[in-house]
Amino acid sequence: MMLPSDLSQRLTSTYTTGCLISSRRGFTLFELMVVLVLIGLMSSMVFVSVSSGLLKSEEERFVNDFTGGLSAARTRAIGQGRAVKFLIDGENRRYGIEKARMKEIPGSIQVEGDDVTEIEDGVYAIIFYPDGSSSGGTIDLKWNNGRVDSIKVARIWSNITHERSGQ
Repeated sequence: MMLPSDLSQRLTSTYTTGCLISSRRGFTLFELMVVLVLIGLMSSMVFVSVSSGLLKSEEERFVNDFTGGLSAARTRAIGQGRAVKFLIDGENRRYGIEKARMKEIPGSIQVEGDDVTEIEDGVYAIIFYPDGSSSGGTIDLKWNNGRVDSIKVARIWSNITHERSGQ
């Protein structure tokens, strides 16, 4: 199909003009560098907020796992009809139910106990009995950031309470 010469000339000039206009409206290297720097700054801010959230969730996960282990020891003692020990090995920084896989205590936590039974040198235990009672005691989980999670186990009914102070 043949185009009239006038239309062909208009299309050619528009195309040429479009190319000239688009080459004039491009970004300079400086503008591109500014955008890349801004993207980098925003990415680092997102990383910082996400990592602090992950740290808090790691702390929450540890406290929940620790208190969950205490509850599991109590349930096991009642269910199996025998005394079950929840162990805290201070030297090796591990905790868990006796004869089960021990879990690590993070390095950012200092564990202190009050009225907790020492069964071996450096190994402490809260003993849960089949009648629902326990040896009782208080365990303080002290974090590097000043936060303290205090976990109390009552002697008579082995109620486990958790209180938080600090950050």
